Amino acid sequence: MNIAISGATGFIGKHLTRYLTEVGGHRIVSLGRNVFLKENFEELVALLEGCDVIINLAGAPINKRWTSSYMKELYDSRIGVTRSIVKAVDRLKNKPRVFISTSAVGFYPSEGKCNEYSSQRGTGFLSDLCDAWEMEALQCDASVRLVIARFGVVLSPDGGALKEMLKVLHLTKTAVTIGPGTQPFPWIDLVDLCRIMNLFIINEDMSGNYNLVAPEPTTQRSFTRALAHAYKAWLNVLAPSVFFVLLMGEAASFVVKGQNVQPTRLLSMGFRFESPTLEKFFSPIDNSTVPTLDLKRYMGVWYEIARYDHSFERGLTHVTAEYSIQSDQSIRVVNRGRKKTEKGFTWNKAVGKAKIPDPTQPGKLKVSFFLWFYSDYYVLELDQKEYSYALIGSKSDKYLWILSRTPQISEEVRTKILTAAKLRGYDTGRLLWVDQGQ
Repeated sequence: MNIAISGATGFIGKHLTRYLTEVGGHRIVSLGRNVFLKENFEELVALLEGCDVIINLAGAPINKRWTSSYMKELYDSRIGVTRSIVKAVDRLKNKPRVFISTSAVGFYPSEGKCNEYSSQRGTGFLSDLCDAWEMEALQCDASVRLVIARFGVVLSPDGGALKEMLKVLHLTKTAVTIGPGTQPFPWIDLVDLCRIMNLFIINEDMSGNYNLVAPEPTTQRSFTRALAHAYKAWLNVLAPSVFFVLLMGEAASFVVKGQNVQPTRLLSMGFRFESPTLEKFFSPIDNSTVPTLDLKRYMGVWYEIARYDHSFERGLTHVTAEYSIQSDQSIRVVNRGRKKTEKGFTWNKAVGKAKIPDPTQPGKLKVSFFLWFYSDYYVLELDQKEYSYALIGSKSDKYLWILSRTPQISEEVRTKILTAAKLRGYDTGRLLWVDQGQ
């Protein structure tokens, strides 16, 4: 399908774009900020023409102090963008199948338990903002299936709210609970969010409001305790809520109050969360390696099919890795990749060495491209029969590669590797698929 996404370059948008491309092979039409200017309305209409799905993720971040000018920006970036999309849909000759417009659980009151059938909304700017945002989406043409997705706090180690929390934790070895600590903390794993958004697209029976939150009721204190345990914080301190109110003003309301929200409609239809609890979300990845590795069979050229983004391969396509055993039994490693330049293309080449430090763990290698600095190279999965594909990781979930003996892999092999990676706890939505074309 052709899927138009506003906010596609944001934290959630980037992950969702990769997920929808990977899972369904969809074509993504990114709607940049400029197309929502009044003078570019016709361009917006042209971009949406022929799109089967529209996903509205646009919105300035709420974790800043809400001055009067920033409140206007929060309003315009949500209500203004949604209004433009609705007007553009009215002009389309061929309407989209579904319009998925986002909102937030800040719509609900901070007292009591809430689900999609709760009629009462909260008070204050955030609730008013969510209400106006949703009301604008409801103006969409009645022939278009409408889904309003109310997000909780979206968690992923590589971005968003959790990444900011981890900066403080890694620096100070201290986890901070926002007082009083008993306030609800509605959250959702980014992987589950992407799965649900894909479900909205393919399930034509889904329409109306849905709460995108994990089913486990969680408080600010229980979340911080789980965070501290997972990342081995030395201290867990309670910071008075007044500190955050003084720092952020009314914007602090979404962390010092919170909403007790349930994903009732998703649960009633049998949706299974990959991270239904904090324990599951923070559970360590499985980086156990293959029990046996025939080093001679492993040698030769491997094509890089996919990888997690990192600085030393950024922008490279047509990446290969060639391994060979030298006369002194050391392993020579040659990595190559093509990079686009203003004058065309250049080929980058890096020559290094590898070793197996512990013969009792043959799947754990060390690789170095500079002096004596070695990095982990864990063979997690391997086609033991043909040695035709491999999944490579490290001690943490920072790195992940899919390698193959051929420039392309079959859909069957692709599914098998991705399933294995997901079962190990890796976020496959982060994978970049490498161009191995001519």
